[in-house]
Amino acid sequence: MFSNNLKVMVTFVILYLATDIMANKMIFKNGDCRYNREFFSNFTLLVNNGQLQMDMILVRQLVMGLKAHLSFEFRVSKSKTYQSLFQHDLNYCNMLRGNQQTLYRRLFLSMLKVGNFARSCPIQPGYYYLKGWTFNGDIVPSFLYLGDYRVGGSFYYGKYRRKPENPLLECTLEAILHN
Repeated sequence: MFSNNLKVMVTFVILYLATDIMANKMIFKNGDCRYNREFFSNFTLLVNNGQLQMDMILVRQLVMGLKAHLSFEFRVSKSKTYQSLFQHDLNYCNMLRGNQQTLYRRLFLSMLKVGNFARSCPIQPGYYYLKGWTFNGDIVPSFLYLGDYRVGGSFYYGKYRRKPENPLLECTLEAILHN
């Protein structure tokens, strides 16, 4: 019996052999978030015409040590379940400070074009937004192929747990990557 990792690898090999068309745009389908009311008085995430809209009111300062856990899942066409592609933990404040052009830094910089996120830690209380953000071809990693994706993100302090007891914020987005 195949392990889940082997299934994912076989799926990508089949996709790679079946098509050489690289994706150039991600269209968001839907999203959902839950937030800790000790840190946010509001956090609204909407998908409108495939673009991401977000409004949040931060009521408590976010200090050094803020971390993020990101997970990426892929669904083969006609399948009902998603397969985990990869997960990554990062120190959010270090990412803001960094000069390296990692995938996460490039995503963040593209969001700044249509949003007003803080550029350094500590992150001060206030109103933050994202208006009409899309995940375009210039930041789509070449190893992602056409299809359905689910991306999850959690912001937290301390160590990441599979089911964080009290995360600051947890969001899930579903999207389609196409050319």
